[in-house]
Amino acid sequence: MKLVYIVVGFLVVVGILVAGLLFARGPQPEIIVPAEVITTVGFLNITNTMITAWMVMLFLIILSFAATRSMKLMPSGLQNFMEAVIGFLVSQAEDIAGEKNGRRFFAVVATIFLFIIVSNWFGLLPFFNAIGKTEDVHHHVWHELTSEHPHDLSLDEETHTYTENFDFAGWKMDGGGSFGMVPNRGESVEFEVRAGETPAQAADRYIVFVAKEFADFDATEEDVLAPSPETVRAAAAALNGEDAPLLVFADGEHAEEGDVHPIESPALEREILDIDFSESQKFALIIPFFRSVFSDVNNTLAMGIVAFIMIEFWGIQSLGLGYLSKFFNLKGIMSFVGILELLSEFIRIISFAFRLFGNIFAGEVLILMLTFLMPFLLVDIIYGLELFVGFIQAAVFALLVLVFAVMAVEHHDEEGHGEHHATEGSHDPDHTPGAAQVH
Repeated sequence: MKLVYIVVGFLVVVGILVAGLLFARGPQPEIIVPAEVITTVGFLNITNTMITAWMVMLFLIILSFAATRSMKLMPSGLQNFMEAVIGFLVSQAEDIAGEKNGRRFFAVVATIFLFIIVSNWFGLLPFFNAIGKTEDVHHHVWHELTSEHPHDLSLDEETHTYTENFDFAGWKMDGGGSFGMVPNRGESVEFEVRAGETPAQAADRYIVFVAKEFADFDATEEDVLAPSPETVRAAAAALNGEDAPLLVFADGEHAEEGDVHPIESPALEREILDIDFSESQKFALIIPFFRSVFSDVNNTLAMGIVAFIMIEFWGIQSLGLGYLSKFFNLKGIMSFVGILELLSEFIRIISFAFRLFGNIFAGEVLILMLTFLMPFLLVDIIYGLELFVGFIQAAVFALLVLVFAVMAVEHHDEEGHGEHHATEGSHDPDHTPGAAQVH
């Protein structure tokens, strides 16, 4: 009987793997570290992580109103759940910082915790990194090759050659509109502009690349890297076939338009305006509308700066300008210690930012890679792990802010305050054992 269970279990696992690979396998991911810009409003770039942050804030606001709109003395449902969450957070803050300081820090610390945990869990929703606007990679490549002043590529003014390599990566996609979904089993393709070649030479190689990938032109990788004139001419002929991208040549009457102009192919000895892709295929990427908030280091850095400002504010509020004495102390070796203290305060910002960013971005990449390599089975396991990681990262960030805040408001210099602090701790009703232990 046990053997039957093992065989059935094995067949179920294999079935899940096969179904995932056939029907749910995503394309090979293009890992992009910076948040992608969805649109621009004036000087402000609206990124996908910014849109997600607004969604999270809206969700928390609606949740708060829904939980408190008809409050009852005997809570139930959503009110009961929210009171349990807030009560837990209050008790943790009071256990660490004492009743007085715990309630004083609670609003900021709880807001940080709730915003981070909801943001992390939102990033696991199935439509994240899946639905977005279509970015035409070909248009970007050709614009850069034919531009007098390339935006992304560095062009030497004297030799008119590129001074660095640059990769253009995307997927072979079916033609579509401006918006779409990440293609199922989409094939990843990549074109590299190499340092030391002219835009015309790069354009000839690009013609061979497009013919090989989108017109079934028989070419090797070596042909794409260093094509002969005969290979370029054969590729150009393949691009004029049915359902294949079409080379658009200049007719001599086209004047330069802005910073884009026709490019003369050394092999074809003709000026080319563009390569017109057919409606049935496209060299493109899906730029997702939604992406995990803290997979963008700008957002984690912003949270670190907010935490830093609040900790210093609480320290000065509690101890006055005397709080700064731990940084600016001119008493011998203590001046060096003060410099280290000051550096440690700013280093906390970097620590806050990159701890959260590293964990969330790594989890996002892991999920994308497993969706490509082995969908359904391992992804489900990683999703469970990422739920736990999302909670841990929110808890660690909030608890560190709380602990550093306690250290800031209870800081005393060594001359005459140590004994007073011990006495105060024994008589102050708000000074709990938890706060003494943290200090």
